[in-house]
Amino acid sequence: MATSPPPGRPALNVPLLRRLRAAAGGHVPLAELGRDRARVAEDLEALGRFGFQIEDHPYLGVAYRGPSPRLCPDQIEHELPARRIGRRIAVWNRVTSTNDVAARAADSPANDGLVVLAEEQTAGRGQRGRSWTAPAGSSILMSALLFPPPRLTSGPDGSGGPAGNAWLTALAAVATAELVAACTGRPARIKWPNDVRVDGRKVAGILVERALPPAGPGGGPSPARPGGVVIGVGLNVSLPAGALPEELRPRVASLDELGAGPDPDRSELARELILGLDRWYDAVSSAGPAGLAAAWSALSEHLGRAVRVSTPDGDVAGRLLGLSLERGLLLEHAGPAGESAVRPVPLACVLGLSDPA
Repeated sequence: MATSPPPGRPALNVPLLRRLRAAAGGHVPLAELGRDRARVAEDLEALGRFGFQIEDHPYLGVAYRGPSPRLCPDQIEHELPARRIGRRIAVWNRVTSTNDVAARAADSPANDGLVVLAEEQTAGRGQRGRSWTAPAGSSILMSALLFPPPRLTSGPDGSGGPAGNAWLTALAAVATAELVAACTGRPARIKWPNDVRVDGRKVAGILVERALPPAGPGGGPSPARPGGVVIGVGLNVSLPAGALPEELRPRVASLDELGAGPDPDRSELARELILGLDRWYDAVSSAGPAGLAAAWSALSEHLGRAVRVSTPDGDVAGRLLGLSLERGLLLEHAGPAGESAVRPVPLACVLGLSDPA
């Protein structure tokens, strides 16, 4: 069960905050921050109360020294140029799972594009029922509720979406990998199906789930209210020492240790992730999935390597050439006469992808 968001409060002066951030640690003379000195002083005090580290020097002026340890809705939402994802944003202190909160909003298509963020999850989860744990305030825990149009949800495999909505998993993985690379300066790679890794260490995970509409009169889904889809992203930002069991430490990483600085701003990172998701969603909606598939292929950890794909009918071996959201994983293998041939493995049939034994 989620706790309620904090009660309403006056909006923070985000343009002032960004003016101070743009000074890159230098002092900004008070006279440059506005003519109404009393109002500027009030705004600076409000930023400080929210947790932003603001230095006010009587002679040098005002300097930004660090982000708030809390997610800041005003900072995330201010002039956010979102077309779909991020139309509405809800920030919670503590929830069972952001995916659960977003799914409960699926009773109305008017909530299309809703983004749910939380400081802490008590029952976060990953693929195949695995748990996702993170100390409060250490990660971006985010879910987006979407109602994709029918042309994007009627895939050729008959699974109720392009390969069972695998395109949304690919979309979230690409947007997250691009953000990780941008803020760390290090290449991020996607490990099928939903992990984002740097140097083989997991920094983020994706979980896409259907959000079923309320039951109709006969007990089944209401045809008047189509079900939505929830994209969940968990991104490690600054995991404290001792937060992970000893056996996981070599396999897990966070942005601060990968080069994003000792005190990454989670609100700015959340904002950029929302924009990245929204850009890719708009690109697929307007131009189709080919560009997304190409981006995923370029970021795949296994691209060009020999792989083994597990399916319900057994394992398939070959060299991974890329991804087609219409055809599946594209594997190169030797044909009957030794010639090179391409075999697509439909995404709905892919149970796992790994290095050859």
